[in-house]
Amino acid sequence: MGILVILARRLRGAASWAIRFYWVMVAHLAYAASFLRGSSYVRERWDGQRPLAGARRVAVFVHYDRHGTIHDFVLHYLRQLADTGFAIVLVSNAPSLPESAVALLRKHCALVLRRDNVGYDFGAYKEGIAAIPDLTALDTLLLANDSVYGPLHHIAGVLDRMEPDGADVWGASDSWEVSFHLQSYFLVFHRNALASRAFADFWARLRYVQSKTWIIRKYEVGLTRAMRRAGLRCRAAFPYRQAAAALVEAVVERGVMENADPVRKSFIQQVFRTVDAGQPLNATHFFWDYLIAQMDFPFLKRELLQKNPARIPLLSYWERVVKQSSDYDTELILRHLELSLKNRSV
Repeated sequence: MGILVILARRLRGAASWAIRFYWVMVAHLAYAASFLRGSSYVRERWDGQRPLAGARRVAVFVHYDRHGTIHDFVLHYLRQLADTGFAIVLVSNAPSLPESAVALLRKHCALVLRRDNVGYDFGAYKEGIAAIPDLTALDTLLLANDSVYGPLHHIAGVLDRMEPDGADVWGASDSWEVSFHLQSYFLVFHRNALASRAFADFWARLRYVQSKTWIIRKYEVGLTRAMRRAGLRCRAAFPYRQAAAALVEAVVERGVMENADPVRKSFIQQVFRTVDAGQPLNATHFFWDYLIAQMDFPFLKRELLQKNPARIPLLSYWERVVKQSSDYDTELILRHLELSLKNRSV
């Protein structure tokens, strides 16, 4: 029996390695193909009603919806950015944008670009940054996208945690998967970073690669690595280690599992063993409720509710957690889920 268990483990390990190797090879082929692509994929451009010239704070916000819809949760996000003084360059990777959507966006944005969805979010970030007249004149550049619901708390409070005295580059959250890096759905660059050669070189060299594996490993991870190599300080406002340490403390010192129901207990045990072994997890998935309820984290990942790839239990509590922790209108999320979910409920 022991031999069979060992053999099964080795087979699983070999299969896992083969899958990883396959996707790495696909990523390298996609990178090679990027040399055959053009220098820009912007197809349409509309000036907004807010000025971009002379702005000291600019947000490049990436949008994607296959129907070109600007959902209510996205408008909420854009309103908060505009109210906080950001001139918004919205870059949509949608196949088309209806006139009604463009009219909505122009009210809140300084510039609206629609491009082919080539290079995913990083390709869109690159083209949004290129549209800024004078990057060196900025005090702050924010890169954000619509892969999250929120902000659950006003964005001004989040940005207060991301002052240039604390770091040159901030992320809302970090990840230790592959290697330490700031997650790219919300990145803040202050003047030192924007004036650096490393920042300019990173975006100049970035290619439009059609591989999420490449984007994550070379661009999301690579961006933090490039900034740190240049001597720039990179920090997360809501660090993974803080949430992971809270779990360990709850298990070891407060005996949180003693009164837990069987489902929650099994999940906590599994996560505790993983954290204790030093294996990194995606905090925005595994610690989503702690981040929101205890750390005032301002976002809820769309992928978590729409797909739940890690099969996190008890997600049905998401609405209660959000309502108890903030005044965010959860109807914004529910309306989007009603339109986007198939064969799944939350």
